[in-house]
Amino acid sequence: MVEKLLTKLRGKDHRAAYRAIPALCRLNDASVAAIVACYTPKDEQRRFQLEVAQIALRDGIGGLAREWPRLGTGEQRRVLLTEISQFWNEWAGAGTVELAIAALEEADDKVRGYALLCAKAAMGDGSVTPEQCARITQALVKAMARHNERPTDLFWLDKYVELLGLTANASDQQVIARLEGLRAFAGASRRTVTQKFDPDNLPHPHPKHGWPEGLPKPAYRVLDTGTGLLEIRILESALKQIRTRN
Repeated sequence: MVEKLLTKLRGKDHRAAYRAIPALCRLNDASVAAIVACYTPKDEQRRFQLEVAQIALRDGIGGLAREWPRLGTGEQRRVLLTEISQFWNEWAGAGTVELAIAALEEADDKVRGYALLCAKAAMGDGSVTPEQCARITQALVKAMARHNERPTDLFWLDKYVELLGLTANASDQQVIARLEGLRAFAGASRRTVTQKFDPDNLPHPHPKHGWPEGLPKPAYRVLDTGTGLLEIRILESALKQIRTRN
């Protein structure tokens, strides 16, 4: 079993490599860390995989939280967060919650966005302590404050609002005020428009001439487009959850 996991760890499939890391950590075998430390990576991706594994095996997954800002590139960290969120049940634990909180401090909106997925997964399995919950709330507010003038420019604003609905409570008046301030940027996030066609002048890509005999021409086209607004139902739901939580 160990050799199979180690093979995945040093392989080209980054998804398999990342899934091998928590499995190796659960073995609680100090010799595994020594073996991984001896590997020579064949490329940059595998170098990153091995670095993450060495830290996790040596210091626990929580050790990744302490090293997070200096680990690899922003894109490598984003991919790692993506994999952790998708396989949260394999990574779940106090150390991974700390990793998610550390990643919420990312300067890059997009990388930080994937930390939201990890934090939400942690909230879902009940592994977040009240103290960690408060720190997640603080990190979310701090990130949102960077976009005070244009809140909707924040990557995945709706997910910030959803997560605040899970972490904040009625005493967090600053959070409530910030969310109330988003009403000016909220509404229906999608808009459906029905366009009626002129059968003698169909738009591209329908042919204007030579329409197949016996084939009925389309009469309508339904378009579903984004409005750029924060979904009002998400905002209302978050505020309701916060106000009912002591």
